[in-house]
Amino acid sequence: MTDGNDKASAAKKPANIVGSVIGIALGTYSGIHLLIPLAFTGIVWWGGKKILGLDRLAFLPAIAVQTGHVLWMCTGFLILRTVSLDLLDPVVLLVGIAWLVWKPGIGAVIFLTVFQVLALTVNVYVFSETAVATTQHNALIIHMAWRVLALFLMWQAYIKLKKALADAPAPAGS
Repeated sequence: MTDGNDKASAAKKPANIVGSVIGIALGTYSGIHLLIPLAFTGIVWWGGKKILGLDRLAFLPAIAVQTGHVLWMCTGFLILRTVSLDLLDPVVLLVGIAWLVWKPGIGAVIFLTVFQVLALTVNVYVFSETAVATTQHNALIIHMAWRVLALFLMWQAYIKLKKALADAPAPAGS
């Protein structure tokens, strides 16, 4: 008898199946462009579990995805030795991530949401104008996936936090 929390039942959930299929498709199409941010995200997740307090762990997936994205972009800038307005992307993200780490809540989530949606809009436009199966096309699809994932994870964490606060017992004497 299972309680629904074992790995076999988790693997059968439709969201997990859809996520796996999307991940395999993205990896097949983009190759290394998926592996690099995925590795950075995993490292940040691992370190965050050791550093962040319990009150911030709900936001760790969103923090890890966005920090992994920043590290991937910065690696690209270093390899290509480019300096441009594109550097604004990781700088703004780092400001938002720092805010999310030190004071997780609606302010940081809205700030990052506005930025991610604007950046996603630019990525979608550039993606639509880029030749298929080029390096830029392969990388842009991962940028877009990481932005969508960041948005989903931030709002999921915020909703969980809000629900936990609403379900918490009122302090004594209030």
